[in-house]
Amino acid sequence: MAVLDLPPTLEQVAQLQARMLEALSGGAAQLKTVLPAEQLVSILRATETELRSEPTLVEISVEDPHAQISVFGDTHGHFPDVAYILTQIGYPSPTRILVFNGDYVDRGSWGVELLALLCCLKCAAPKSVYLLRGNHESSSCTKWYGYSQEIRAKYEKQSKDIYSASKKLFSVMPLAALIQRNTLVMHGGLFRKPPEPKRGAKRRKVLHPARAGVKLEPGTLDHLRAASKGGLDPDGCGSSLVATDVLWSDPIAAPGLFENDARGVGLIFGPDITEAFLTANGLRLIIRSHEGPDARDKRSDLPQVLEGFSFDHNTPAGQLVTVFSAPDYPQFQAVAAEGDEAAKRCNNLAAVAVLSAPDYATPNMRTFQAVKPRPKADAYYDFEACCDSDMDAPAGTEGGSVVSSGTELEGDEAEGPPSSQTDIMPDTIPGEAPETVSPPADAAPPPAATVLEMAP
Repeated sequence: MAVLDLPPTLEQVAQLQARMLEALSGGAAQLKTVLPAEQLVSILRATETELRSEPTLVEISVEDPHAQISVFGDTHGHFPDVAYILTQIGYPSPTRILVFNGDYVDRGSWGVELLALLCCLKCAAPKSVYLLRGNHESSSCTKWYGYSQEIRAKYEKQSKDIYSASKKLFSVMPLAALIQRNTLVMHGGLFRKPPEPKRGAKRRKVLHPARAGVKLEPGTLDHLRAASKGGLDPDGCGSSLVATDVLWSDPIAAPGLFENDARGVGLIFGPDITEAFLTANGLRLIIRSHEGPDARDKRSDLPQVLEGFSFDHNTPAGQLVTVFSAPDYPQFQAVAAEGDEAAKRCNNLAAVAVLSAPDYATPNMRTFQAVKPRPKADAYYDFEACCDSDMDAPAGTEGGSVVSSGTELEGDEAEGPPSSQTDIMPDTIPGEAPETVSPPADAAPPPAATVLEMAP
């Protein structure tokens, strides 16, 4: 066990990161020898206390012109990949701010390790690390897509307290970040103007606006500031309305604002709505995540996300970009042969959007290859039945068991990483070509820490 005070130092966090990486080769049961359940619960509760004090919309302002803000998209339990990316981008500091845009858990095999790392970073550098909520930071998604089962596999009888602490933490995560008054970061997308409460009327069960016949209009930053964080399971009803939209909405190429029938929750919105929102709120850029390459593979109206990012709306007022930071996703789908339309792993890059002075509204995309070979791992959800991104839990599936034991479906473990530099920025997008970083064939994240006893 590594020494880990609360709040920890960044050196202690680096030691824990190294120890958790070492433990991956020992299988699921090895984690608790490095990070005991009691220590993990303390970390989660300390982070909950920190995030509870933050508003629904956190506002990030920087004065040092050398400061950079790096925005991560979905990471979905890709702990070795995030650890490697951090070795390239660097740990947080007053001039190196990290914003994580939700979906830390589920699907990938190392959601516990990843969440623990990010929580430790938040506690160690609370003004330089921001953890926003994704749609998978909810009770329902973590039941169906693996996180609850992962905790049980790694901590067995002690899993209940960990899962309870996780859900409480998720419920207090901010929904969005406003950077330098120019850039808005949120997981899914735009949200509706909430209906005005009727004064003096008898209290009744609050319906979803679509069922209540409420006209759809885009909300504003003030609506977001006033919104609830959504509770344990945002469902689009009552006070969770804005939160649900923020977590589940998607852009489309066609104009207009509509209910998101494909997902059954949230909105879909066109470039005209994005432009109107940017103009009304004095913004230039929206960074969202939520759609991985598997989801975009089923769409023809917007660009793919195989490079880890996609500029979806380019308007006179500014842009909307999707950023996805889980490479070679989904982890447990096999790499399909050419022409095979079956669900497959996408072999995609991960991207991180780096914002710099003067405006913090022109993203420089850094892209990263997956760390290979991956450690052997279990799947904690039915990846064959749940191959589509973030749809309702499929009929006939049940949360609560390890679905696949032992070996991940790789198919390309023996291959070395591709070339380290690729010019993949579309000509229509301003800015420099993104830097694509490949871990060396014998990549090892930070050196292992000395084994130390846990501090009292």
